[in-house]
Amino acid sequence: MRKTNADNLFGGNNTVLAPMAGFTDVAFRSICHEYGCGLTVTEMVSSKALVMNNSATRALLARLANDSPCAVQIFGHQPQVMADSVQLPELSGFDAIDVNMGCPVHKIVSNGEGSALLENVKLASDIIRALRLATDKPLSVKFRLGVSDSKGAVDFAKMCCDSGADFITVHLRTRKQMYSGNADYSILPDIVKAVDIPVIANGDVIGRQQYLHLVNDCGAYGVAVGRGALGRPYIFAQLLDKPYQFDIAGTVRRHANTLLQYKPQRVVVNEMKKHIAYYLKGLRNAKSVVVAVQNASCVDEQIQLVQNFCAKEDIIND
Repeated sequence: MRKTNADNLFGGNNTVLAPMAGFTDVAFRSICHEYGCGLTVTEMVSSKALVMNNSATRALLARLANDSPCAVQIFGHQPQVMADSVQLPELSGFDAIDVNMGCPVHKIVSNGEGSALLENVKLASDIIRALRLATDKPLSVKFRLGVSDSKGAVDFAKMCCDSGADFITVHLRTRKQMYSGNADYSILPDIVKAVDIPVIANGDVIGRQQYLHLVNDCGAYGVAVGRGALGRPYIFAQLLDKPYQFDIAGTVRRHANTLLQYKPQRVVVNEMKKHIAYYLKGLRNAKSVVVAVQNASCVDEQIQLVQNFCAKEDIIND
């Protein structure tokens, strides 16, 4: 494996919090870092919106002091606009640049962005090359196996490598699968053999068993955890076989209060509804409190509901 800008980024910790729109906010990234996550990634941000000084987009770039290393994930379809975006001062504090070439959502794909680039390899290469010239930060590309099958996955990985990417993250599903079905690990060894840069595997990582299989058996450099981390930031401690304690009520309180530093109360109330649903997922007697949280009018009420539930059910550390 050749030496790349990624060598110092991971520092021996090969676990990544995969970017998820609406979930990998500034607070959740910080919490995951504290449970041992090696690299966090922001929600995806539009390069065009950044260049046009869109305030809502720039709000996604909020950082905490302990949120490092952290990559900013950008998306777009215009190489020069994307290159211009990574040179903005707002992105200077991020430790790496990640390019989204995997998002399967229709409004992104219909604009020629995200996984639409799987079908436009030349443009995808032009984007990576433009970004490589525009920044000396570690540069990564996240993509899916293909549109409906994995026939082009190896060649796309090679293109990313040849165009200047320092590492790649492969979501081992197709665009057609969206977020359903099972991730296909079978093609991963071929992708790893085809490139001389680190390959991060993403898809269905819910515990140490998958982590060990992907790294030891399939040859991945590391793993990226997406939905498996929702409500379970401690998964990173589990992957690395490190001891941990998880205080649900305390985590919810900190998550909400951190978001309040950056967003209005009405926004945080709505965002915490989904986070709390994941934090309480699978717990006995949690359904009624989840419903109550959905109907809460303020953050303090949501926090109190969770605290009361944890005290009643004797759920302090898990």
